[in-house]
Amino acid sequence: MDENPVQEPLLLSKISVNKKSLFVSSVKWILTVLVWAIFAAWIGVIFLFPTQFGNELLVKYIHATSGNPLGITGSLFLVLSGPILVIAFLSIFHLIISGDEELKQKKSSKHPGVRLWTFPVLVDGPFGVVSAAEFIGILLFAVYVIWALYAYIIQSLNSVSEEDLTPMEEGIMFLKRMGGHLGSMGLYCMAFLFLPVARGSVLLRFINIPFEHATRYHVWLGHLTMVLFTLHGLLYIVGWAMEGNLLEE
Repeated sequence: MDENPVQEPLLLSKISVNKKSLFVSSVKWILTVLVWAIFAAWIGVIFLFPTQFGNELLVKYIHATSGNPLGITGSLFLVLSGPILVIAFLSIFHLIISGDEELKQKKSSKHPGVRLWTFPVLVDGPFGVVSAAEFIGILLFAVYVIWALYAYIIQSLNSVSEEDLTPMEEGIMFLKRMGGHLGSMGLYCMAFLFLPVARGSVLLRFINIPFEHATRYHVWLGHLTMVLFTLHGLLYIVGWAMEGNLLEE
């Protein structure tokens, strides 16, 4: 006779598997929502910095955290890099829970939908072949640069007009203020610059971007960052030359 005549019912096994699958799917959904919510808030803060309201919030934040052991540098690092670190840890949890499940689902899928990362939008251009998601990212950076330049120019003009200065002094002050603002814009770009170049990045795995594609984003961001920092330096050099103390500076 069979030593194990009583076997686990098939229906019970299916129910337990479904419950486990539902739990895993729910946890993955919660983690995904948290990741994108934190990322959206982080982007919102970066877009808010160029405004007068954003500057006031930043000053209040720096004053409130000035007593910590890391100082202002630590406070700014927490704002610019802290959300990415949180996203990285949440991505690790998501990947651990997912395991090979997503890979199996992709292989078994018979009707793949149009994906933003693979659907080409631009073929011939300075960026090469650009997918829909990449095009959205390029647009976001373009909008940020245009928006930040506009906001900083308005701020600089307002601050210069409030001072009792000669036209030459106003021009010098405007150049220096805009040079500082362009440097800040370059720092915000650097917050993204090194994210795509880690070959084993959990962030790239979470959004399913191949490393070979991600290196292109690093190159694009590098060009933009260098343009902003070059303009940052040039405006200061021109301002110092107009003051007549270029060699001293």
